[in-house]
Amino acid sequence: MNKDSGRIVLISLSVACFILLYSTVAFYVMEESEKGKKIIVQKKLNEVTSENHELSSKLKEADALTVELKTRLKAQEDTIAEMTQRLDDERRANTANMFKLKSRQSEVRAMKAKLESEKTLKGEIVKKLAKANEEYQNIKSQLENDVKTKEETDKKARETIEKEGVSLGTVVVDQKSQ
Repeated sequence: MNKDSGRIVLISLSVACFILLYSTVAFYVMEESEKGKKIIVQKKLNEVTSENHELSSKLKEADALTVELKTRLKAQEDTIAEMTQRLDDERRANTANMFKLKSRQSEVRAMKAKLESEKTLKGEIVKKLAKANEEYQNIKSQLENDVKTKEETDKKARETIEKEGVSLGTVVVDQKSQ
C-alpha cells in the first residue's frame, strides 16, 4: 500500500497544489480586481472632490451674489421709500396748491366781475364825459359866439360913440341921474 498511499499522497499533494495555485490565481485576480476597483473608486472620489470644489466655488459665488443682490435690494428699497416720501410730500404740496388755485380762481372770478362792473361804470363815465364834452363844446361855441357878439356890439358901440360923441357911460350916468 505504499504505492497507493504514495499515490494518494501525490494526488493529495497535487490537489493541494492545484487548490493552492487556484486560490493564488483567484487571490491575484481578486487583488487586481480590487486594485482596478480602487483606481475606479479613486477616480470617482477625485471627480466628486472636483465637483465638490466646483460646487463650493459656485456656492461662494452665489453667496457673494446674494449678498450683493441683498445690498442692491436694500438700496432700491431705500430709494423707493425715499421716492414714496417725496411723492407723498409732492401730493401734499399739490393738494395745497390745488386749494390755493381754487381760492385764486374764486379771486379771479371776483376780480373779473369787478372788472366787468368797472368796465360798465367806465362806459357810463365815458358816455357822461362825452356828453359833458359835447356840452362843453356847445357852451364854448356859445361863449365864442357871445364873445363875438359882444365884441361886435362893443365895436358898434364904439363906432356909435365915435359918431355921436357921447359915451355910453355918460348916457348911463345921465339916465341914472334922471
